[in-house]
Amino acid sequence: MRLADASHRYRKGAEVISAPSTAKGNPMTYFDMPRAPGSPLRHAARNVSKAEAWAVLRLAVPLTGLALVNMAMSVTDTLMTAAFGVEALAAVAVASDFYSIFFYLAVGCIGGLGPLYAAAHASGHADRLARLRTAGTITCALLAVPICGLLWQTPALLSLLGIDNDIADAGTGYVRAMALTVIPMLAVGVLRTRLTAIERPGVMLRITLCAVPLNAIFNYVLMYGAFGLPELGVTGAGVSSLLVGVLTLAALMREARRVGDSGSGRVDPEDVAAIFRIGVPIGIATLAEVGIYLGATIYAASLSVTDAAAHAVAIRLAGISYAFYFGLQQASMTRLARVDPESGRGGDVVGTTMVLGMAIGLSVCATLLVAAAPISNYALQGSPPAAVGIAITVIGVLALTELFGPAGAGAAGLLRARAVTRPVMVYSLIGNWLVSGPLIAFFTIVFDMGAIGIWIAMATGTIVYSGLCVWALRNLPAARQAASDGSPT
Repeated sequence: MRLADASHRYRKGAEVISAPSTAKGNPMTYFDMPRAPGSPLRHAARNVSKAEAWAVLRLAVPLTGLALVNMAMSVTDTLMTAAFGVEALAAVAVASDFYSIFFYLAVGCIGGLGPLYAAAHASGHADRLARLRTAGTITCALLAVPICGLLWQTPALLSLLGIDNDIADAGTGYVRAMALTVIPMLAVGVLRTRLTAIERPGVMLRITLCAVPLNAIFNYVLMYGAFGLPELGVTGAGVSSLLVGVLTLAALMREARRVGDSGSGRVDPEDVAAIFRIGVPIGIATLAEVGIYLGATIYAASLSVTDAAAHAVAIRLAGISYAFYFGLQQASMTRLARVDPESGRGGDVVGTTMVLGMAIGLSVCATLLVAAAPISNYALQGSPPAAVGIAITVIGVLALTELFGPAGAGAAGLLRARAVTRPVMVYSLIGNWLVSGPLIAFFTIVFDMGAIGIWIAMATGTIVYSGLCVWALRNLPAARQAASDGSPT
């Protein structure tokens, strides 16, 4: 169903209800709701509900923390692997990136459960919640089994892609342990989606915080052979991830039962199909965004050592910024999915999210501009002054991107709350690949701008993507089809 066609009415049960109309006869959107005169920013501010702002922040803050903690685990693995030499580090990095491609795609598909589960929980439909829990488990199994089998063959696949055989072989043990890790981690993804949908993200953050030191301990014991155990080297990092994944899953299952989010219902193929209809576009959109950054990292390394060093500093900061995107996006999706389209409260969620997105963007932008020089000098100490100068410029470009990114992420979350996922997928592909990709080649090949050109291109793509998401949100009727019916868009 096209967004333009779907914008005129929505279905609830068997009844078709027209969306509210403006004086011109067009459906009323959230942005068409009556406002007092004044500037656009003042209009948005007047549409903010303090109660809704706190509700969004109560969700967004722990979700942001969760993303940051997951980054800390990745950094821990990298630092501990580096002690085994450059080849081991390269092997783990290549295998990890290959793993990430399939993992992000699968987690995005599982994300289709979110708006359905949030709407069902807000409505108090116990039977539907039980059916969706079963559907989530089936979705997880349908994704985990083939991905596990595919990742098991990673060494052979990397060789076919032209990766040096020594590097592929060095990471064999690690990547096969990670292949098994996919199973508990996708199950963790289902539970995290459910707990977020019922607005209980704090428990996930507490459990993940415990997982960070546990991961480091397991890494030390297994990689270095402590307490008389065999020394597994980089394979130990993969086994550690598997153990942490299993323990995290057990802890989340216990907490889910404790808060009453447990029990299964009958198998309904339509529920599984609805999760995939909403989730597959989310997974592709996520992969498009992650893919351009992975590709840019490889490309920067091929330009020069100076460009690679400056890009490495910026990409780490971009990862931290992304945690704020993630928190706001997931929180806004959950809050709007829980609102009945007939209630008229959706405008509060939309207005609050957009103002918070602008506020987060301004705050992150200002912080990066102030910290650009100190961070570059510290991270690149001992490097040529040219590298430091490029890093400062690149971080400045990243800072300007943050003025638009969080608002775009919030808009994407709001659209997904109403099951509008295919347009968001298209916007992500347009911004990240049709805009950023060619511009990267243009700025680096024609103008020889190196890492600076790469980041200007990616910033342009992010602005285009954010603008398209906000534009689509402006055309989303106030009474949009509830995500709980699972109809495609």
